[in-house]
This record gives sequence, structure tokens and C-alpha cells, in this order.
Amino acid sequence: MFIKENWKINFSFLWSGQILSLLGTSIIQFSLVWWLAQKTGSAIILSLATLVTLLPEILVAPLIGPIVDRWSRKKILIYASLIIAFFGFLLMAGYQLDIVLPWMVLLCLLLRSSANVCRWPALNATAAQIVPERHLTRINAIDYLIRGAAGMIGPILGAALINTVSMETIMLTEIILAVIGVVPLFLIKFPETAASSAPLPSVPAMFSGNWKELKEGFLYVKRTPGLFRLLIYVSVTNLFLIPGDSLLPLLISDFFGGGATELGIMGMAFGIGSIVGSIFLCFSGGFKSRIKTSIFGDLLYGIGMLLIGTAARDQLPLAIFGWGVAGFGEAFSLATLNALLQSKTRPEMQGRVFSISGSLINFSVPLSMILSGPAAELFGVHFWYAFSGISVLILASSMMYIPSIFRFERYIPVEKQYDPLLNRSESR
Repeated sequence: MFIKENWKINFSFLWSGQILSLLGTSIIQFSLVWWLAQKTGSAIILSLATLVTLLPEILVAPLIGPIVDRWSRKKILIYASLIIAFFGFLLMAGYQLDIVLPWMVLLCLLLRSSANVCRWPALNATAAQIVPERHLTRINAIDYLIRGAAGMIGPILGAALINTVSMETIMLTEIILAVIGVVPLFLIKFPETAASSAPLPSVPAMFSGNWKELKEGFLYVKRTPGLFRLLIYVSVTNLFLIPGDSLLPLLISDFFGGGATELGIMGMAFGIGSIVGSIFLCFSGGFKSRIKTSIFGDLLYGIGMLLIGTAARDQLPLAIFGWGVAGFGEAFSLATLNALLQSKTRPEMQGRVFSISGSLINFSVPLSMILSGPAAELFGVHFWYAFSGISVLILASSMMYIPSIFRFERYIPVEKQYDPLLNRSESR
């Protein structure tokens, strides 16, 4: 049986391995996107890179949720990390043979993201069981502090590696970090639900069961008061914010006239902002309302985007500062939203709810990429930052005055014995 009193030790082991995986992912993401920018110089290609990275969140994530609820979460985390390392090996071989083309990099980003889609719901669901409810906001702040540290160090290391070593050496770095990152997972006794301890059914039965449980998950999300509206709001916000990250290489090279080093500094600023925001949230706990804290983070993100959009060609420091403000806002927004989902979802439903929530949140990504790429080509990359910053400020400000968006925060999860949302009885 999992011992709850040891949650700090288990959480430390859980995340120690993920730090290395996140660092490797940050280095590779930076390096591959910069390679695409230099190889093609196309805003549409960079938008496609973001699209293929997030597309599995929309199409694959809902199907993974039932598996996360049913299968060993430890094995999911281990296999996902090893699969990411395998695709890194394929790209390393391709760069060694000098046969890599942009479409190969896009395909690799798609496959790596598909493996990550399996990893994050399992990680979030496990953390929700390990950590007591009253500590979830602060623990998620620490989570985003770790991500911010990886986001800060990764671009700088990526820029340094790009300027000094070959792409195949960079890919080898991620492989080593991914493999080492798996080791701490073997030192943890994972909490498992009753469903996850049962033997896996046959493949046809699994797909049939997954479809049934997927429908139950969607029904749970839709009928939980305020949850569906909250996720739609986050999805619309992503419509404006996500392209900002994908267009950064062209913003730096075409508008500000910089190179990999300047892009690395820009990425470091976002990481520092995430760290500072996470530390502030960790010690303060945010506002009394977690939804207000999350929306406040969106407002800060919008302000950061607007600062970038108003910076002149000789004002790169202002843009760097704006991206740091955006990182601060993201830590507030996502860490608080994650804590809210963890605290308001039953343990045996969390894999499905996290995967379905991720799918709904990123549902706007294809439309976002369709709009932002051509818009950047027509009006300039700089235009999108000002436009999205103003749009998010208007949207997030209006949400503060819509009572229905706060219903989910007042919701008390139904006991496992009977769930009227799903209209079915369950034995304890």
C-alpha cells in the first residue's frame, strides 16, 4: 500500500527524473525550431511545428486517459521517456548521414509529442494522489518552477550547443538525459487505483472499454458545474497566446536582427519569469479564488505579449522583459488551473479528465496556426504579438465578471459510491 505520509520524498523522486527529461526536451525543442527557422525562414513552417507538437493533445490525449486510469502509471512514464529517446536516436542518425529534411523534423516533433501526451496525464494523476489537497497549489507552483528552470537553462544550452557542436551531438545529449531521467522512477512505489491494479484486457476489449470510458470522461467534464465553460475560456485564450512561442525565431531574426544567442536569451527570460512566478505563487498561495489567480496570470501573459508587440526594432530588451512577464503569468495561470483540476476530480477519473481537459484546451490550436502563420507572413511577425496581447487582455478581464466561470471552484467531487454525473452506482 502507498504510504501517504511519505509524500514529500515520493514527490521529490518523481520529479527529480522529470527535471532531466524536461531539460532535454527544452534543449531539443529550441534546437530543432531554430534549425527549421534557419533552413526555411517560413512563419508557416514554424506554425506547423507548433501544430504538430500540440495536435496529439487534441486527437490522442482523450484516448490515453482511460489507459492512464487503468494501467501502471510508472510503466507509462518509463516507456514514454524511452520512446522519446528512441526518436532522438533516429534524428541523430539522420543528421549524422546528412539526410534530414524539414518534413522529417516535423514528423519527429509529432511522434515525440505523442509520447509526451502519455506522460503528462500519468504524471499529473500520480501527483494528485501523492500530494495532500491543501498543498496542491504550492506543489504545482514548484512543478512550474522546475519547468521554468528547464525553460531557462534549455534555450541557453541549446544556443551554446548550436554555436559549438553539430546537431547529431545535440540529439545525443537528449538521449542521455532521457535515459538517466528514467532511473528515479524505479525508486518510487506508485499509488494505484483499483482499476489500475486489475489485469489488462485483450486489445479489442481494451479499445471497446477505452471508448466507453472516454464517453464517461467527456460526460463527467461536461456535467461538472462550470468545468466545460472554464476549459473553453482557456482554449480561446490559447488561440491568441500559443503562436507567440512558435513565431519567436522569426521575430528575433527578421524583426530584431538577432541570432541563436538572442533567441536563447529570450527563452531564458521566459524561464526566469516562470521561476519567479512559481516562487511567488509557492509562498503566497495566490488569491483566495484559484480561478481568479489563473485569470490574473492570463492578464500578465497578455501584458507581456503587448510589450513585445509595441517594442521597436532597437528595443530588444523591452521584448525580452515582456517575454519574462509572460513567463511569470503562465506560471500563475497553469499551476493554479492544474491544482484546481486535481482537487476537484475523483482519483479514478483523473487520467481521463486531465487528457480530455488538455484536448479541449488545445482544441483551438489548429485554427490558431491557420490564422497566425499567414497573418505573420502578410502583416509581419511583430503584428501578431500586439494583436494577441490586446485580445487576451480584453478576454481575461471580461471573465472576471462572469459568475458561471467560477462554478467549478465551488463544486465538491461526488463520492465514489454513487456519481449522479454518470448515472451509475459503484461499489466501494
